[in-house]
Amino acid sequence: MKRIILPLFLFLTFISENIFVSVFPYRPFGTDSIVVPHFLIIVLLFIAVYYNPTHAIYYALVFGFLFDIVYTELIGVYLFAYPILTFFAYNAMRVLQVNLIIVFTLILLTITALEYYVYGFLMLLKRTDMPAAMFFVDRLLPTLIVNAIFLLIICFPLRKQMLRLKEARDEK
Repeated sequence: MKRIILPLFLFLTFISENIFVSVFPYRPFGTDSIVVPHFLIIVLLFIAVYYNPTHAIYYALVFGFLFDIVYTELIGVYLFAYPILTFFAYNAMRVLQVNLIIVFTLILLTITALEYYVYGFLMLLKRTDMPAAMFFVDRLLPTLIVNAIFLLIICFPLRKQMLRLKEARDEK
């Protein structure tokens, strides 16, 4: 039963991104703003830092593929981004001190890297013609604000749950 808790929680987080987009106001920060929830990568990074990095990378691979199938027209964008960013974030945390302020900052930097990766990929494939300055103001900043608010709300209970799962795993 305990083995299904983490995948189920990730699946619910995956679904909550779609629900959030449906419920959240269409243009909350202005007429041209675009908000992209990245709740799944936030949870994946918490798993990598506080529970098990190997599990986090495997889950990132599976849910990145699922994200590509459900939400994007191109297979591979999130399939490669999620595991690579999870791996880099975990390796950065091996060097840095593990506290919530640093984890919070690292997660926001990871979301920034993810957004720029997707933006660059879409520019490369000529799927968007949005100038970089417009991308920064209309998409990146609103996305970071919303994800930071989500992170503030969920960081303490999520950290506590990951540590509890790690403790239960280590007791076996």
